Amino acid sequence: MRTEPITKDVRDYVTTNLYDLQQARLNALKRTTLADVFRGRNPYSLRAAGQVPFHILQENLDRYLASADEDRFAAFAHKLAAFLEKSYRRKIETVDIIEYFEPKSLPLRIELLEEYDRSYNRLTSQFYDEFCDNESRIDWERLTRFLTNSEV
Repeated sequence: MRTEPITKDVRDYVTTNLYDLQQARLNALKRTTLADVFRGRNPYSLRAAGQVPFHILQENLDRYLASADEDRFAAFAHKLAAFLEKSYRRKIETVDIIEYFEPKSLPLRIELLEEYDRSYNRLTSQFYDEFCDNESRIDWERLTRFLTNSEV
């Protein structure tokens, strides 16, 4: 239940900043590299999991994106809270505001899902080209070298 009505200036602020947040997410997806996806991952634990290439890539891509999204959403919520405090000198629940705008962000979420699919396909192709043999088996020696020798 909302503690205060959502005014036009709050709607405008949230709409603009939600759009900027989604654009940042889209831009990050477009720039994501295999080095980003596997940064800090231990090649031996990847191998021990015994997964097939697309599972390894998807799991690590999702982990990377979730971590980046946590930072983006925290910054968004912090900016929103500061805006509300400054503008209203009272508290309006950030969660209530975001839930209010959820249905309106559907086109942005669809665009984000489409970009995720394109990025996943691009990274999958790169992963297979760089780290799999002709029978789609992971070349663990090459992947291990990449993860331990590069600035990942």
